[in-house]
Amino acid sequence: MFKTAQIPDITPNQLQQMIDDGENFYVYFYSPTCVQCIESEPKLIQAVGELMIKKIVKVDLQRFEYLRKDLQIQGTPSIFVYRNHKMIKGITGGFKTVDEYKNFFRETGETS
Repeated sequence: MFKTAQIPDITPNQLQQMIDDGENFYVYFYSPTCVQCIESEPKLIQAVGELMIKKIVKVDLQRFEYLRKDLQIQGTPSIFVYRNHKMIKGITGGFKTVDEYKNFFRETGETS
């Protein structure tokens, strides 16, 4: 069994503040009507819980549509890794397995 993870929703202003502060974190971009997001989110939450990822937030792109262009987000669901004010890596697309998410977190070295 895994620890239940919580991924807090944040606003674009909060996201920008985290970037400006140089925090190291993941951001999950989703849409509540995206079928792939609905299918993938439980797997993402399981991976986050099993690896005890602490610095992950999510942003609703249906609510904040302008971020798609501003941040060059190709689709949902997407997960980006930010380090020292920059996006360093990301994945886009749904129906990932728990292991694929865990491998992504391990590859980026931010598993705690």
